[in-house]
Amino acid sequence: MKKLSLYIIVLFALLNCEKQANHVINGSVDMIGLAENQQVYLYALEDKFLTPIDSVVLSKEGKFTLNIKEPKKGVFHFGSSLRNTFPIVLDSETNEMNLDIKNNQQFAMDYSVSGSKSSAQISEFYNKVYDMMIFNQKKSEERNLVSNNPQSMASIEIQMMKKNQDFLEYRKNYIETNKGSEALIAVIAKIDPNSEMELLKEVAEDINKTLPNSPYATSLNEDIKRLEEQLAVQMEQQKKMDEKMNAMLPIGGMAPELDFPSPNGKNIKLSSLRGKIVLIDFWASWCRPCRAENPNVVRLYNQYKSKGFEVYSFSLDNDKSKWEEAIKADGLVWNSHTSDLKQWQTEAINIYGFGSIPFTVLIDRKGKVLARGLRGEELEDKLNEIFENE
Repeated sequence: MKKLSLYIIVLFALLNCEKQANHVINGSVDMIGLAENQQVYLYALEDKFLTPIDSVVLSKEGKFTLNIKEPKKGVFHFGSSLRNTFPIVLDSETNEMNLDIKNNQQFAMDYSVSGSKSSAQISEFYNKVYDMMIFNQKKSEERNLVSNNPQSMASIEIQMMKKNQDFLEYRKNYIETNKGSEALIAVIAKIDPNSEMELLKEVAEDINKTLPNSPYATSLNEDIKRLEEQLAVQMEQQKKMDEKMNAMLPIGGMAPELDFPSPNGKNIKLSSLRGKIVLIDFWASWCRPCRAENPNVVRLYNQYKSKGFEVYSFSLDNDKSKWEEAIKADGLVWNSHTSDLKQWQTEAINIYGFGSIPFTVLIDRKGKVLARGLRGEELEDKLNEIFENE
């Protein structure tokens, strides 16, 4: 009997061990706006789609404990819906993880993790992205309030550029710090393949080593291949556009005549500015990059107008009142403002061959093309060079 009892006790203990969870995820969620009996899910990435593999119901206070009894290893996603998830990493070292979701409207960004090093690193990066998103939203609202003050708008643009530069430096350090870690998957969406393809390939190479043959590595490899093919097509198109531009606006060639109405209805010819260094500036009131560049053009105009610098502005607006309001708001004090108010149907595009704005052409005192597409520091450096050597 004693042997039988001992056997039953051991068997009962073994059964209990089998029922114990391999991973435990504890957490709390801000319940504002969430319905009672709200569920949160654990997802696995399968064939590029997130598939729910487990779930738990939140308490009225937003608390939960998800016991995962089957061993899991790799990157999974946790969230309240397919559109509101964040990655977590489960491995042999992750026995108990704690999640604190601080904002259920930004479930996938405003949260923190403990108990899993890689998951915590991912949350740190997402928090940084969230911080930048909130900052940019606030600054955009401020910019709208001071749209009639060019100096204030320029100051806000500088702050936003500085914030972006700080983020890029943080991202660089994050990539270096997390090489060989699953946490590197966090940066993929914040790499621009159009201008940072080599960086994306570098990250992909690391992920292929860290998560070989995983859906994340496979999907990233396929995306890079597709993007490279697209970029090759775009480069070929750009080459053809450059060849067309070189034929239409060769450096050293005469700039084609422009003869369009000013706001008062009187036509202004580009050739009427002969004898001056002229920046032909194609822009529009609705073009945000154009409006952001305007303070720089105003500054350079005021700096060099006494030396013979002039601006010939052509707007791709189709609303005269908005065009005039933007001229006043941005302090575009020069006199040569023109537009046929035909937006992208304007004849100016056929004459100068550009496909996007802002677009600029700098011409010399004889009307010959000195440079194309100059903005910001490049424009300032070129004007410094011109007027220092005259």
